[in-house]
Amino acid sequence: MTEKTDSAGTLAGFAVAAATLLTIGFNWLAAAGMVGGVTPAEISAKYPTAVTPAGYAFSIWSLIYLGMIAYSVYQLSSNASPQARSIRWLYVVTCLLNCGWIYFWHHDYIAVCLGLIAGLAFTLFLINQKLKDVSTTRDFWLTKAPFGLYFGWVTAATLVNFAILLASRNVETGTLFAVGLILVAGTFGILFRVTLRNYIYPLAIAWAVTAISVKQSGQTAIVATGAFVVIVCLIATLSFVVNLPSTDHPRDEAK
Repeated sequence: MTEKTDSAGTLAGFAVAAATLLTIGFNWLAAAGMVGGVTPAEISAKYPTAVTPAGYAFSIWSLIYLGMIAYSVYQLSSNASPQARSIRWLYVVTCLLNCGWIYFWHHDYIAVCLGLIAGLAFTLFLINQKLKDVSTTRDFWLTKAPFGLYFGWVTAATLVNFAILLASRNVETGTLFAVGLILVAGTFGILFRVTLRNYIYPLAIAWAVTAISVKQSGQTAIVATGAFVVIVCLIATLSFVVNLPSTDHPRDEAK
């Protein structure tokens, strides 16, 4: 029984590493225009919306990829925690959904993409649910923080993908619609900060909303709403200080 368990664990560990390499490699090919002969930005430009973020926002993927690599290495080590090991197959699913989204995005299947990115967001939620009670600083930085960042960004991206789907169907959406989506993003930022005890999640929401406000700088209502949501999310992020350990009442700083 132990040998079978060890073999299953080894298989899962290497599946995670392979999935990471596949995802990063496929995304690199996509960015180079080698998937469908277009880049992600070219597809996005076909369907302008009032919640499309400024281009610099996508640099967050560098941190997400770094987190994926860090987790992939950590979960292979003998020091990996049970929580880190418990999310292995869920992580592999996120990689498959990520690659699937890229493929269908580059072939202009916007509705399929919305389904895939919503599935990715849900799978990341399940991962973060499993990680909400991590007990060490190491696990926080190698699992909870990177997956919180990833989940926050994908949450915002799902809302943008929804707006793009409407644009692709020639559905008129204006400033009020954009304001509504930004408020929804902010609500998610607070909700998952509290329920998942992850203060990195709202930071990703704040990053996305800031980029939307920059892109839509001529729209006063969008900028004002964005500023409000960013401030609220930053406060939610900084609220981690109430969980810092003290000499009188030690607490888990990873919460």
